[in-house]
Amino acid sequence: MNVRYRLISWDAAFVIGIVLYLLLQIPDRYSLIIGFITVLILTNCIRNHIAAYKLNGKIY
Repeated sequence: MNVRYRLISWDAAFVIGIVLYLLLQIPDRYSLIIGFITVLILTNCIRNHIAAYKLNGKIY
């Protein structure tokens, strides 16, 4: 799998997490879990984008 497609898939997972957190009416406990996982995905996205920039010199 290409690095760019992997970055895009992580970004898509982040957007899906935000949509789930904001738009679904779920109990507080599950909302907290989805919010926590979304934050973890965000940190992973940032780390992956920084690593890709250092390797390629391009911003994806």
